[in-house]
Amino acid sequence: MTDLHTDGNGVAGLLEEILAVEVTTMVRKCQSCGDRQPIAAHRAYRGAGVVLRCPSCGDVAVRIGVHAEAVTVEWRGTYAIAQTGSGSP
Repeated sequence: MTDLHTDGNGVAGLLEEILAVEVTTMVRKCQSCGDRQPIAAHRAYRGAGVVLRCPSCGDVAVRIGVHAEAVTVEWRGTYAIAQTGSGSP
C-alpha cells in the first residue's frame, strides 16, 4: 500500500471526524431533482425501518434498518458536511 492507496483503516480518523457531526445540518443534494436541503427538512417515514425523502421531489435520501446486532444505513445523493476540524484528509 502507498500514501495514495490504503485500506479503510488508513482513513478511520477522517471517517470518525466526518460522522461525528450534527446530522440534521448536513445538506443533501438530491440525485433526482438537484435540490439542496438540510436533512432536517427531509420527510421521515417510519415502518419496518426509517426512510427519509427529499422534501422537493420525494426521492429516497436515506434508508435505516435497526436490527438486533447492527444498524444498516443506505445514503443516496451527495451530502455536504460543514467542517469544524482541521479540514485536512
